[in-house]
Amino acid sequence: MRLGKVFRAAVAITLAVIVVITACYGISKLGAWRAVKLYGNGSTSSEAILNNPNQPVKLKLGIWESKTDIEYWTEKVKAYSLERPYVTVEVETIPDNSGQYLKTRLASNDLPDLFYLKSVHLPVYKASLLPLEGMRATMENRFPAVLDDHVLGLPLVSFSEYVYYHPSLFEEIGVKVPTTRDEFITVLERIKDHGQYIPIAIGGKEAWTFYPFIEFGPPLIADDEYYLTFLTTQKEPFGRFSAFDQAANMIELIANRSLAGPNTLEIGFDEAKNLFQTKKAAMIALGQWYYSDYMSKVGDDSDLNAFAMPWRTSVDQPLKAVTMPDHYMVINKYSKNKQEAVDFLEWMFSEEVYLSYIDYTQNSPTLHNVTAVLPFFNRVNQYHPFEPFIYYGLDERFVQLKNMSQYDEKAMAQEIFAGAAIEDVEQKMNESWRKAQE
Repeated sequence: MRLGKVFRAAVAITLAVIVVITACYGISKLGAWRAVKLYGNGSTSSEAILNNPNQPVKLKLGIWESKTDIEYWTEKVKAYSLERPYVTVEVETIPDNSGQYLKTRLASNDLPDLFYLKSVHLPVYKASLLPLEGMRATMENRFPAVLDDHVLGLPLVSFSEYVYYHPSLFEEIGVKVPTTRDEFITVLERIKDHGQYIPIAIGGKEAWTFYPFIEFGPPLIADDEYYLTFLTTQKEPFGRFSAFDQAANMIELIANRSLAGPNTLEIGFDEAKNLFQTKKAAMIALGQWYYSDYMSKVGDDSDLNAFAMPWRTSVDQPLKAVTMPDHYMVINKYSKNKQEAVDFLEWMFSEEVYLSYIDYTQNSPTLHNVTAVLPFFNRVNQYHPFEPFIYYGLDERFVQLKNMSQYDEKAMAQEIFAGAAIEDVEQKMNESWRKAQE
């Protein structure tokens, strides 16, 4: 009985100390509660007081070169520092979203405290990621990334893929929104024959810009949301008549007929966007995330519309568009300020901050309790409806084979666009894939 009283007294004293610190230094109640949750059980460690608020804490938030996100979070973290004056959050630009830059940082144990990852890259970094179970943000997220029975990433956004177009140009040329793959090519050719506009802008100098065709085309052609898992079961998945082969043939056709302009491989993404935004190009294929970029340059969407890329071969088939979670937020488990990183991530997903982010970027939310206002996409989906195609990009076996075989579908698309024979590209890839499996 006496020991019980002593234990209860110790707990009461510990909680009292935390309350005093909270009052003196403005630490959130949530942070104070976590001090007991993470370091409690009667621990007398100084860690139970979280980070000493007298000591400044600096967090690094690694974000891809997405102007919209960089601008938003660079401005928003200032508000966080007002709430926690001892915490400074530095927004760090990650030069690419292919994972190559971060791999160098991983090797030198120099990852940011928090950073964005693609789902396909999560298995590569999983040993360095902090499990996120128990967080409010985790419980409210629709698409938590689970690897080895741990939640290691929380996607910030969900978005669908579209082909954006200018209705005024379609009307001038006399074409309508295509509903099948053949109709899509026909529209491209009619725009080219008109002679005034580039049919579709592609920044082919940067291989990643081929992703709407070569990354998302094959799973839609195969009508298999687990397409990546399917690839892991095949010895030679890139042969003739395969889903990859059909998507590659579309790329070859666009290249051979100059349907993306005369110098596609000489221009980058920014130049391709500019061609579309200045109405020198009639279309551009990008995700929902592009809308806010367009609006920041053009200012209004009165001559902007969009439709799902029609990979189907017949109108009797459902029209589908890839819809997927992205921008997975992860925490470096070797961060010197793990608790502050957890608290900051909770703040990012707090209702007010997160809804503001969704409204700003015009992506779809990943939280159950957040409803976005997306007037442009509501209008698009009303006039050009499609079925969401939930693309599962998190398959650990696929990532292993991809890395071992050096499978890079976007680089392969760039080769094909430059004139490489599809058969040669596929044969080479099949050989590498088969060796990786063995």
